[in-house]
Amino acid sequence: MPDTSPILALPFLMPSQAQKHVTHNEALRRLDILVQLRVTAFDATTPPSDPAEGEAHALGANPVAAWAGRARELAVWLDGVWHFLAPQEGWRAWGLTERQLRVWTGSEWIVPPSNADNLPGLGVGTVSDTNNRLSVRSEATLLSHEGSDHRLKINKAAAADTASVLFQSDWTGHAEMGLAGNTDFAIKLSEDGATWTEALRFDAASCRAQGAAVQAGPQDATQGRLMVVGGFGLGTQAAPVLNDLDATDSPSGFYRLTAATLNRPAGAGDGVVCIQRHDSGVFAQQMTLETGETRQRFYSGGSFTGWSTQYGSGTLLGEVSQAGGSPTGAVIERGSNAAGDYTRFADGTQICSRTVRQTGRDLTNGYGALYRSGNLLAGETELPMSFVSTPVFTASVRVDNSATMFAWGGTGSTDTLPPILFGVSPFAITNRDITADILVTGRWF
Repeated sequence: MPDTSPILALPFLMPSQAQKHVTHNEALRRLDILVQLRVTAFDATTPPSDPAEGEAHALGANPVAAWAGRARELAVWLDGVWHFLAPQEGWRAWGLTERQLRVWTGSEWIVPPSNADNLPGLGVGTVSDTNNRLSVRSEATLLSHEGSDHRLKINKAAAADTASVLFQSDWTGHAEMGLAGNTDFAIKLSEDGATWTEALRFDAASCRAQGAAVQAGPQDATQGRLMVVGGFGLGTQAAPVLNDLDATDSPSGFYRLTAATLNRPAGAGDGVVCIQRHDSGVFAQQMTLETGETRQRFYSGGSFTGWSTQYGSGTLLGEVSQAGGSPTGAVIERGSNAAGDYTRFADGTQICSRTVRQTGRDLTNGYGALYRSGNLLAGETELPMSFVSTPVFTASVRVDNSATMFAWGGTGSTDTLPPILFGVSPFAITNRDITADILVTGRWF
């Protein structure tokens, strides 16, 4: 029979042993140390100067002084002497300094691994409950990588369920983001925790954004909302139709002018309109028609100015027109017909010209002390364009490219020349070419 127990090496009482109480007390002392084992510190190196009775230390790899040569053993102060025990694999000890329970592996003291699988709950700095099975009370939570990446996954059972992150203040929810009721990613906000508004939603199929933070339509001018493609006519193939050109609350932007647009100027067809606002009561409108004509007007003081036309290479020459005395067409209009040439200006000025050439004519008719030709305008008094009032008639007459005098006969009108024009010479001339250049100046409105 051995003298000690196989596990704790407790001394046995022998049949022939005298003073059995000594052996018994030694066993009790050993039990007092090893049962509910606690040590002042793990990996101890230097003995304390004034150890307490029963004070124990788990020695490190290189202890010194009274502990020298006792690496990895247990040192216990008893009766003024250090006693040493060799720990066995599986022994447990509580470290007073580390506040940890450790297990001897045969070579070192380690914190025992715990089996955290299928725990009913876990509270870190707080308590968990059946709904919040993982609860953490801390100023921060760190989730780090294991080599490279790190992902936090929130999984829901089905598309109709919710997988989200809720942000609270004093336990009242104010913001939530995630997959709520479908697979679209959404952000919701609440001022009181009871009434929620979906601020932003990204469609899982199209990846397009919508929500209270996004324009509800191309003319939505709500402050602070995100503008979408096509908002106020920008970035789209078809700008929104302007319903009423005289509306004073249309937001700044680009619009289509169609037959459905109310209060278009007379004769205005399809086109585009740009509205530029200075403030709620002052703005400018610029309208460009399919004809290339551009007009603009200003709104201020509760009323619109008249439309003014912008002139350029496309509108400088063309058909002039007017409405109420204001030009509405091109700047200059030129043309010709059988009666001659004409030029009209947007300010109302009109100039008509005509050249009459006759060959083999004589200036032999007495005209006082002078000689005249026959009527150079016989049957040719029509003007190429009519005037609004009687114009001014001027002429120059040449005989074989040499200037000579002329004389009018009769009175012209708004659409005809004077009925008679003579070439006049101080001497008789026969069988000559006579050219009359006629210029008529007046107004067409």
